[in-house]
Amino acid sequence: MAFWEIYSYFYSLCLRNWFPYRRLLEDLNDALEIKEGEAILDAGCGPGLVIEEVVKENKGKRISVIGLELSKGMIKHARKRCKDFSNVMLQIADLNKNLEFPDSSFDKVVCSNTLYALENPRRVISEFYRVLKPGAAVVIANPKPNAEIKELIREHLKTLKKLTPFYRKIYHICIFVLLLPANFIVVTINKVIIRKGKSGEYYFLDKEDFQKILQEVSFKKINISSCYADQNWLVRAEKIKIRVK
Repeated sequence: MAFWEIYSYFYSLCLRNWFPYRRLLEDLNDALEIKEGEAILDAGCGPGLVIEEVVKENKGKRISVIGLELSKGMIKHARKRCKDFSNVMLQIADLNKNLEFPDSSFDKVVCSNTLYALENPRRVISEFYRVLKPGAAVVIANPKPNAEIKELIREHLKTLKKLTPFYRKIYHICIFVLLLPANFIVVTINKVIIRKGKSGEYYFLDKEDFQKILQEVSFKKINISSCYADQNWLVRAEKIKIRVK
């Protein structure tokens, strides 16, 4: 647990300035396809960056968001980030246990870079299915088995090089330089995470394993694509409505 508490101090400070991570937030929001009046669950909300993206990009829609997070450090940052969002509620919760919500509570569930660190991904995905309404969808981002932090750095620098106008490039170069010490810590932590994933301590699922788990849980319309500089899977699947004859 101390590992994630340490990570919480650097996560939002650094990652929100990485271009691949910004694109990941956009991809998650696009995949959610949020509609008017929907209830969204962010399972493993971390410092609230996904929630912030969802609320801002869906401004004007009457939506509600609940964020769950076990790390007290992470949820502390999330509460600061989301303090002006009246439609957001944050709770400390352990995703390794049953979710404390009735069946069919949510229109969307999003889980970004959290599933891999949980004890039993299949059981967690089954809980997502339970709390989703019929016709609702889950969106998951999770590292690929061959994930490498160097690819994220390479993609960030490639995007930085292409930035225009020139003053925008200079601004982001200055941010990058100022955050070098913090970025070094984030890179080091991510290397530890990747090492644990490759050793089997964490669940870096391949495409076939994801497909199998989702099908076993009864999800349909499963779509699995690449995201996050090709280091993550972006999964979207739906809980099909039961037609009454």
